[in-house]
Parts: sequence; C-alpha cells; structure tokens
Amino acid sequence: MLDRLQIHNYALIEDRQIEFEDGFTVITGETGAGKSIILGALSMLMGEKVESHVIRSGSDSATVNASFTFQGGVNEEIRRFLAERYIDLGDDELLLSRTIKSNGRSSALLQGRMVPRGDLGELASQLFEISAQKDHQSLLKSDAQRNALDRSGECLEERAVYQERWNRLQLLKKELIEHKALFEAAVREEEFLRFAEEELNAIDPKEREDELLKEEIHRLSSFEQIYESLTRSSSLLHSFEGSSALASLRSAKNELESALKADRSLEGFADRLEESAIEVQDIYESLRDHLSSLTFSEEELDRLQGRLAQIQRLKKKYGPSLERVLEFKEEIVKKLSMRQDGEIQLSKLEKKIGEQEDLLLSAGEVLRAKRKKAANLLSKDVENRLRTLGMKEAIFEIHFKEIDPAVHGLDEISFMICANPGLDLHPIDEVASGGELSRIMLALKVTLARQDELPTLIFDEVDAGIGGAVAVSVAKELAELSKTHQVIVITHLASIASKADVHLTVSKVVEAGMSHSRIKRVENEERVREIARMLSGDSAREESLTHARLLLGDR
Repeated sequence: MLDRLQIHNYALIEDRQIEFEDGFTVITGETGAGKSIILGALSMLMGEKVESHVIRSGSDSATVNASFTFQGGVNEEIRRFLAERYIDLGDDELLLSRTIKSNGRSSALLQGRMVPRGDLGELASQLFEISAQKDHQSLLKSDAQRNALDRSGECLEERAVYQERWNRLQLLKKELIEHKALFEAAVREEEFLRFAEEELNAIDPKEREDELLKEEIHRLSSFEQIYESLTRSSSLLHSFEGSSALASLRSAKNELESALKADRSLEGFADRLEESAIEVQDIYESLRDHLSSLTFSEEELDRLQGRLAQIQRLKKKYGPSLERVLEFKEEIVKKLSMRQDGEIQLSKLEKKIGEQEDLLLSAGEVLRAKRKKAANLLSKDVENRLRTLGMKEAIFEIHFKEIDPAVHGLDEISFMICANPGLDLHPIDEVASGGELSRIMLALKVTLARQDELPTLIFDEVDAGIGGAVAVSVAKELAELSKTHQVIVITHLASIASKADVHLTVSKVVEAGMSHSRIKRVENEERVREIARMLSGDSAREESLTHARLLLGDR
C-alpha cells in the first residue's frame, strides 16, 4: 500500500509529507485548495510527461517521493520486475522518486537508483491506479478487460492450455518457414550443386593436401641442389681420398692416446672423441642412404603441379581456403539431401501444423465457452452495482468479437455500457461523462476486487453528478472495496467523506505574499466541522454540526 507521499516544491506545496493508512481515506477541501496537486504528484510517479510550470515559483525543481509497503507479501510480477533490473526490495518497502527541473529535464529513482522514466511508470502501474477523467484506468484497455474477465471467471487454467498450444503452433510455423527456405534454395541451386559435387568428387581434395603438395613440388624442383649438397656433405664427413671429418677425428684420437700414457687425466677427452667419431659415422651412413634413395621424375613433378593447380582452382571457386572447400562439400550433401527429402519433410510439418491448429481451436472453444459463462455472471453483478450507484437504467454487457486465432484467444473482448435508455451500447472508454465513468469503474473495481492485484486505488470525481441516496450507496461501495484494497478518494460529498476511516483536508493559505497548500488529518471535532462545511458551506451552524455528527455516528 501507499505508506508515505512526500511533495517538495510542487505547485502550491513547498514541502509536505502525507502519511497514509490501510483502508478508506478521503481527501476534502475547498475548490482550488490544492486537492488535485496530490493527483498530479502521483501522476509524476506514473511516468507522465510533466511541464516545468508545476515547479513552485522561486524553485529550480520539484520532487515527489513515495514509499510503498507490502503487508501481504510482494506479488510475483513485481518481484520479477525488480529482479530483472537487479534491484533489491530490502525490507519489503519500495521507494519511488521523480524530479522535474526548470529546464524541462526529469529524473526517476527506484530504491535510490536511477532508472528510465518508463520503468518507473511501469512499476507504479502495478502499485496503484488513479480513476479520474479517464486517466490511468487500466480497465479501459482491452487486455486488462480480458484479464479481469479471466480472473473473475477462473479461466486462467484454460487460457494457459490455449497459450501453450498457441506457442507450439508458432514454433511449428517457424520451423516450416525455415524448411521451406532451405528447400527452395536447394531447388534453385540444384544444378549448380550437382555440378560442384561432381567436380569436388572428381578431384577429391584431402585436408592440408595443398600444403603437402607445395612442399613436395619445392623438393623436386630443388633436386639438383639437394643432391649436390648431400654429396659434398658426405665427402666432408667421410672420404677415402684425402682428409675428412671422420679421418681427422680418428687421427686426433690416436694422437691423444699417445699422450694418455703420460697423463691419465686426458682419458675423458679420448672417450668423447670416440663418441664423436661414432656419431659422425652414423650421420654419414644416414646421408649416404638418403642420397642413394633420391630420385627425380619430370613426369611426377608435372603431375604434382597439375594436382596443385586443380586444388587452387577449387579454392578460388569455393574457398578461399581448402578447409572452406571441404566444408562446402559437406554442405552440398546436406542441401541435395534436403532437395530429395524436402517435400516429404514439408508435408509432414504441414500435417503437424494442421493437427496443432485443430488442437488450438479446440482449446479456444473451451476457453470461449468458459469466458462467455463468466461474462454473463460478471455483467449481471456489475449492472446490479450500477443500479445502487444511481445508474438505474444502465445496461452493462461484455461483447465477444470473433477473430482469427491470436495469442489471447479466438475473440476480442469489450466491456460495453449504455447509461441512458434508448441509446446504443458503447465501449466504456467512449463514455462521455466523467461521473458516469467513475461510477462504472467503481462498480467494476468492487466486483473484481478479489481478483484485482492492484493494492491501492485512487478515485477522483467519483461523486460527480450524484447526491442523496446514490451518494450513500457510493460510500458503501467504497467502504466495501477498502476491505481488500487501500482506497483513497477525493470528494466533495459529506455522505462519502463521513464513511472513511481516515479524513485528510487540504486548505490554501497565504504567507508573506506566497500561496501554500496545507494538508492535515482531521479527527473528532475538527472532522465534525469539516463535514458540516461540506454539508452547508458553514462549519459553525448548529444544524450543520448536528447533521455532521449524525453522519459520522452512522459509520
């Protein structure tokens, strides 16, 4: 519920904090005292665009803060909204704030963190509603009317079944579109794909083959250089004519062995020379064997170069890399398979879609039947309440307009009203009279109170154009509604104000040449005088005071 509302430099209010309680609260005061300022301040929190002229004269900005508490716990929708924005609820208290500056810019805060204005308004719409001259009235929207009907008629289970089948149908349709696209692409590309497949299969490139071919071609092209280098290297390592590395190592070892006879410390060098000679001999023999295996074929070089040229052409056409060419080869197989099996798959999908559409229509008919039954009950209940609210000839109906299957069902649902005999029914959002609209909304709100999750309902002009017994009936309805909701009403009627649990008054005073709005809670004799003023305009007349006491005593 709305716990506190703080208004700073907004219109006639310099700095005021209003404490609210659960139950039924009325706000009264002379015309022009500033009652509408409270509604304007709350509208700021709903994300409404605000002009800078609402800023109090002499100030640079206006700020509205509101605190909401949750006695029965936070509903899942609000909890999810906060979680998606990583906002901590804390001690089950929400703090909303909005500031408008003289340059026209505004800022919004939620739990002290800056948020977009739209986010603030979205959350506020889940916390309270203002019913005043068509402002912020959720039940004027088709979606809200449908949801209200579903809640009142306990249609949520049937709606969930329908929507599950709707979602399944959309997935199948999406799958069909994707398969059709692939199939049509395969048909268009079939001739090209088959040519490409034949070409790729004929050449049949292997992974990294282009790199290996380049290496082998380079080796064959350098055959003469490799052969001569290996021949010279072998001669240097071991030669039967002249000196060689191996002969020199052996000569050095022989010389060292002579020195060993006189100096045993040279023994390690002799062993190392022996090992080196063995290693050089092994290298020589390996080079000799490799040299003898070397062959050169002009035909093989031509073959390899031709093979590389084929692969390079494939890379140019289907590449740019050999890896991409091989991937393309796999894609061809899949696409041609789609071309061959596509018609069968499409036929199967279309059959599934037809079956799912039948299931959807079946669920839709079940939902429609339950909604229509609920609509009859709800219409009668609302009509009866309208009778007690002074609209004795009013007709309230819920109309169903058949449409193509949609996410919400097979019908568009509209709340219709005829306030005066002989006129046609019209959607409730087209009702011209603000007073009539307020009473229609009140009748709906009371009827749907058990299903409506909005914790705080604010009414303005609910008493427009009524009086006498009708006003008493309106007061009773508001009191009934306050058993399940926090109800705040701005009223000019004493018969309504007298039934409230809490009574706030707004007055205007002039101090130092500046106008100020004062808001205070009145109780006991002060409240009697305010009710007397509302009755006759004179809070001192004994008749008015007596009547006021009677009204308050009849609560």
